Amino acid sequence: MFKFDMYQILAITSILITVAAALSILLDEDKTTESVISWLLFIFIFRWIGVIFYILLGINWKKNNLVQEKPEDIFKKYLQSALDRQSRFLENSLNTDSDETFNDTIKTIRLLLSGNSSILTLNNRIKLYYDGQEAFNDLLRDIERAEDSIHMEFFIWRSDVLGERIKEALIKKALQGLDVKLIFDGLGSFGKISFKYRRELKENGIQFRYFLDLNSAMARLKINYRNHRKIVVIDGRKGYTGGMNIGQEYIDGGRRFSTWRDTALRVTGDSVMLLQALFLTDWNSSGPAEYIVDSKFFPSFHPDEVQIPMQIAVSGPDSRWSSIEQLYFILLTNANKEVWIQSPYFVPNDSILKAMQASALSGIKIHLMMTGIPDKRVPFWVAQTYFETLLESGVRIYMYKAGFLHSKMMVSDKKISTVGTCNMDVRSFHINFEVNSVIYDEKISSELVDRFNLDLEHCEEITLQSLRKRGFFRRVRNNFLRVFSPIM
Repeated sequence: MFKFDMYQILAITSILITVAAALSILLDEDKTTESVISWLLFIFIFRWIGVIFYILLGINWKKNNLVQEKPEDIFKKYLQSALDRQSRFLENSLNTDSDETFNDTIKTIRLLLSGNSSILTLNNRIKLYYDGQEAFNDLLRDIERAEDSIHMEFFIWRSDVLGERIKEALIKKALQGLDVKLIFDGLGSFGKISFKYRRELKENGIQFRYFLDLNSAMARLKINYRNHRKIVVIDGRKGYTGGMNIGQEYIDGGRRFSTWRDTALRVTGDSVMLLQALFLTDWNSSGPAEYIVDSKFFPSFHPDEVQIPMQIAVSGPDSRWSSIEQLYFILLTNANKEVWIQSPYFVPNDSILKAMQASALSGIKIHLMMTGIPDKRVPFWVAQTYFETLLESGVRIYMYKAGFLHSKMMVSDKKISTVGTCNMDVRSFHINFEVNSVIYDEKISSELVDRFNLDLEHCEEITLQSLRKRGFFRRVRNNFLRVFSPIM
């Protein structure tokens, strides 16, 4: 009879668990080859620690329906006739118009229509924000003027100075009988909202839910999936989205940064109904299903003299298509002259990297700006491993030094622009729930480019010469961490 001591039992158990985790990784058909290799290396190098991280961050829960209903399905269910009409119109447009720029625009619209069920709305008025103070002043003013409903959804919500101002404004409206609903991300807002704050919300009739509430054991196993969306819808008529969360640092930089540079927008018009549908979908997925069918949440708009074409692009781990990643890809590959990109993090997958290289090599001017003062060091280090090949292909890279750059935007040929929550990294493309506004307007695009050029005054341009001066240790560290970039 074989006899095993405790050490042998633990060693055998460790091997069996490691093999089981490896088989789980190999059998997951949704994982990319790069992700499979990264996870296998991680668990074989770090063993128990690697397995624990895989359980928390690597298991594919997408097959277990992370959300009650996908926003694409909601759009399709209630807007099918509009989707069909637009599909026929776009098909005819491609067949009858030979203008290259026009056709590139039509292809982008059709991409989101087919993959995202995102209708093109024409009756929109947009205001851009680059400063948290102005954005939140306008938001508080709109809250004060609200008459029926206030719906807000944020990845990070803090009960700090700004959070208190917003709470007091919301309580005042709730006491007037308005429908006030809030969604906080379970991880992003974890430990950031005090018990007293939540109690005051509840006592004053404000409903709130956590998206994947970490008080639930099952939700803790899905901690890797985060609702990174930022949405405000007031009376079904005014919407806000973009990069800004609820926190005082989005106004003054907080304790870590001297300033905070971000991009957000306020929209009035038909696109607000898509933001509303998205919010209500996330509300259902953040607790007991509450299918709200109320016309007051979807009021009709009367066209005015300013009609900006716009779509709402959404993506998440449950989405059939990685629509925002595909949006970035087509904006890069369809560009005829120039592309401007801002993203605080830059950990691209192979398709985005090759799209940037191919566009730059074909003569398109590609400008990439990311933060030069990081809040997270590992993705900042990993981003630098992509610079050399991009610079060699002709991409120009700038590091923003005035504070923290949190803006997520892209402009293609000053014709099409997108502002939203999606960073240019693998996590945002495939793991987070994200939302981007896609705007087909030369004036808006030019304004975003003008702001990009202003930001250049606070940037350091990266060159091949400066990049190659990095020390040996830095290069080894950065490239070692890049091996695990597909699972970050």
